[in-house]
Amino acid sequence: MSVKNKINKYLRKFGVELHGVNYLQALAKGDFKKNELDFIQDYYGTKKITIYDVGANRGLMIDEFLSHFPAAAVHAFEPFQQFAEMLTEKHRGNHNITINQTGISNEAGTLTFNVNKSIDTSSFLSSKKTGLNSDAQVETITKVEVPVTTIDSYSQKMNIEKIHLLKLDIQGSELNALKGAKGLLANKQIDFIFSETYFVQQYENQPSFFDIANYLLPFGYVMQDMYHPIYGNGKLAWCDTLFVREDLKPL
Repeated sequence: MSVKNKINKYLRKFGVELHGVNYLQALAKGDFKKNELDFIQDYYGTKKITIYDVGANRGLMIDEFLSHFPAAAVHAFEPFQQFAEMLTEKHRGNHNITINQTGISNEAGTLTFNVNKSIDTSSFLSSKKTGLNSDAQVETITKVEVPVTTIDSYSQKMNIEKIHLLKLDIQGSELNALKGAKGLLANKQIDFIFSETYFVQQYENQPSFFDIANYLLPFGYVMQDMYHPIYGNGKLAWCDTLFVREDLKPL
């Protein structure tokens, strides 16, 4: 059975399927669907919503969030000191933006952060060879200890009862972040989850798309669509996936 057929066999549980590389590339160009934030905007319009940006990096997604939801309260999490300080300075004075120099995981404490040749690929997980061009970018240059917390703990501390959009881009630690949000997920306090998901293991013990989807399914989350697909050797390697609570209704 081909990789595509295996993926489709699983995705049919969600009522969707893949139609090949050319089809996904067309989708990535916007030929058949909306941008993921345009889709979410249909639910909230201009209302003030709460967004968690886990793995804020240089803050490009914060700018996207604010362009779609100008009144949004954005809580950003970035363990890499240089980026966290840059974002703090950039958004100084904007009381709707909270920058946290910390990572997110399934437990609070400290973790070793592998700083890689390409900073964007830095991860709590050790890098792994895949045979793809990305291998050269995930070479670890140094390691630092950084603080981590959980989404549940942070939300309780900040008295946040609703996350309208949870964005996860943390290089293989997305499933641990979701495990640290178990309370909010169980109580239907998170509406949308926009997560990077992998079909190849770029990191040691990295959960796959299927692991993340299977974890979310019992909480009532279904896949809305896949965005920004990246291919290696003619196969889907990773993409961003938007999950939504199946009982969610537009405000």
